[in-house]
Amino acid sequence: MIVNVSTDNYPLFLPAPKTPRSVGTHVSSIIRCIATEAGILKAEWAEELSLVDVRTITDPTAILRISIGLAIEQYYIPEILSMYGVEDHPPELLYDGVYMTHDGQDESVIITLNEHLKKSVSLTKRVHEVKATYKSTKTVGNLENQWMWLAQMKAYCIAVGTRFAVMHCWFLCGNYKFPITPQRVVWEIEFTQDELDNNWNLLADYKREFEAMLQLEEAHRINHGRFE
Repeated sequence: MIVNVSTDNYPLFLPAPKTPRSVGTHVSSIIRCIATEAGILKAEWAEELSLVDVRTITDPTAILRISIGLAIEQYYIPEILSMYGVEDHPPELLYDGVYMTHDGQDESVIITLNEHLKKSVSLTKRVHEVKATYKSTKTVGNLENQWMWLAQMKAYCIAVGTRFAVMHCWFLCGNYKFPITPQRVVWEIEFTQDELDNNWNLLADYKREFEAMLQLEEAHRINHGRFE
């Protein structure tokens, strides 16, 4: 028997997004910029700051990681979540000049209580997001320390016009306790309107300041060129 390792003969590449992405500012790029400047994003995942979705990913390890997430989405949303009424990758959203694409969306009967404990029943849209991660269930906890995930979901919610979201997280290594066992955790989330508004104000303010900085740099470049 002759066995040759031929991985390089079948290089991986990332397919085009399932939902076409428009040219312009994308919410994921704003979030990555803020996370990079704040030190939330690990150094190896940081990149040149840009609000435009122009990333070209060529690192084989990064492509492999992303491919695992895409493979799970391709199975989980159309084969499983669709059975529960979840729409697979709805059309791209545009809110306040920012593009975004959420993984799924459904309508669900939501029961809420107001400050007077009066019950309200309504048919309400919910945003669904699917994540595949090497993080531990122990470190993720109840999501409160996952700023990037929450900022993303809050942005989707405000664009859709809902306060409700569902996070489906596939922990590829579970809690890292031997034997390593993958785990799936699903959180149903109700945000307050203040949480959604505060999150969007942060993203919108960053976008505005970043664009103003770019305009100043362009003006400086033009004026500098005149005197050369």
